Amino acid sequence: MSVMTVTGKVRADSLGLVLPHEHAYIELRNLVPAPHTISGKVLAEEKVSLTNLGKLHRNPYAVLDNAVLDDEKVMEWELREFKKAGGKTFVDLTLRDIGRDPVLLARLSRALDIYIVAGCGYYINASHPPDMDNKTIDEITEEIIGEIKYGIDGTDIKAGVIGEIGTSEIIYPNERKTLIAAAAAQQETGLGIHVHTDLWATNGYEVVKILTEQGAPPEKICINHIDVDLKLDYMKELLNQGVYIEFDNFGKEFYSDRRHKSVLKGLFARDIDRVKAIKEMIDCGFLSRILLSNDVCLKTSLHHYGGWGYDHVITNIIPMMQDEGISDEQIQTIMVNNPAIFMDDGRD
Repeated sequence: MSVMTVTGKVRADSLGLVLPHEHAYIELRNLVPAPHTISGKVLAEEKVSLTNLGKLHRNPYAVLDNAVLDDEKVMEWELREFKKAGGKTFVDLTLRDIGRDPVLLARLSRALDIYIVAGCGYYINASHPPDMDNKTIDEITEEIIGEIKYGIDGTDIKAGVIGEIGTSEIIYPNERKTLIAAAAAQQETGLGIHVHTDLWATNGYEVVKILTEQGAPPEKICINHIDVDLKLDYMKELLNQGVYIEFDNFGKEFYSDRRHKSVLKGLFARDIDRVKAIKEMIDCGFLSRILLSNDVCLKTSLHHYGGWGYDHVITNIIPMMQDEGISDEQIQTIMVNNPAIFMDDGRD
């Protein structure tokens, strides 16, 4: 039973405490709609600083610099904090066309002596390459399998998880095509599939239907981002289908009102409400189908820019979970056992 990291295969039971959905490097600036006002355009060209931090708490994409993580020294420092807090495995789900760099990930892994797992596939429709319409399902399947079996972007660094496969508020034809290809690749490789879903939509139902109809087992599917708009019935209905759900926005407590909506559409849940939702899912018998992470993809989520960092879940959320009556054994299941089982390729 094993998991492929960027430096080689390791035993699934050696992963320790896992962040199953993160980004060390990412480039999202091209996905941010351009502002229409002169003041908005001026703000967009600023660098993240104390002078605009308040604005970024209302609209984190108001400054384009916030939507890119690309400083290797900063990443090394931030991930060292994760390691010092007790973290051992970091799953990087940045995909092609939004900043994936397997060489930098391998360098970070060796420098810090932590496991890093890389993802593969295609993100949301807005990030797809110009030739995506012409790609067939079989071609996309071969690409994904190639990155798992042989290496990413011409390297010998292999992906260890599929995703985060992107879907939008509606599932575009090319996103559907990618989901079908991911299901085929899953059956060939045994890997888990992470699926990005719109933060306020409920199209996880459609995602699960597409993937399972194509042969992907529910226990190898994870529906991401269910913790922005906390719809408890939606969570339970997904869990009843046997899939994983992921609480992965810890540290993000934004409210983007009508003046500031661009990528975001409104209210984000608070961390304490996320923890209470996790407790309810546990009490309903779904302990073994919960994953938990930060999904850091903004500068303001990092310590360097006033955020909580990659260690936020360990340093702040685990004590919050304990305060809400979640036991240490249950936390161990969520943070260690569940991600190991989900990522295990079922092979020696």
